[in-house]
Amino acid sequence: ILVMALLFLLAPLSAAARPDAFDRPGGYISLLGVYQHNVFESKLEDLLQDAASPIAVSLSIEDSGGLGGVLGYRLASFFAVELQYEWLDEYKIEGSVAGLPTSSIYSIDAHNLTANAKLILPIWRIQPYLSVGVGFASWEVDRGPLAADLEALDPDVSIDGGQQLEFAGRAGLGLDLYLTPNLVLNAQGQVVLTTLEEPELGDITAFNYVGFAAGLTYRF
Repeated sequence: ILVMALLFLLAPLSAAARPDAFDRPGGYISLLGVYQHNVFESKLEDLLQDAASPIAVSLSIEDSGGLGGVLGYRLASFFAVELQYEWLDEYKIEGSVAGLPTSSIYSIDAHNLTANAKLILPIWRIQPYLSVGVGFASWEVDRGPLAADLEALDPDVSIDGGQQLEFAGRAGLGLDLYLTPNLVLNAQGQVVLTTLEEPELGDITAFNYVGFAAGLTYRF
């Protein structure tokens, strides 16, 4: 309904636009709001429970929001290259041991930067796309008061604080909606995979997340 309403309101502008105004080559910049959902909570809880057995351990991880930006260049109507940056507010990993009050185990802040290839289906004002990219993920890990208690239960559990830098990959499906030849609404679902191995908890080898990003693009 929103798409149809916007197209109806902006229809008079289409007469003034050149036929290739919406798929022309050129640079662009985007500002995005980001929402992320982790996909490692259940595995992490199982690992902690195995380490602390027979003592009961529970764990919860809040989802995270953040901000992002894209700097890109459209080389052809169907193809663009871009740099995409994201800052994610902290993931809070909280837990409880043996029914004691819930406390922080650790928290993670993230910065991700990837170089993307963007394949575009240039259907006038509405342009679906697929993007894939590789780059780096930087995570800042802050230990909480429950970290030492878990480490005392099992010597195999080691929750290291500090900054970690690892490779990352990104894949996304999105939609560009042209309000004018220069202003574009953007929405994208994405998956980010990293090779981060800290904090070291048995066989957990990566912090991955799925998310949604939406914002505004300006085309030069």
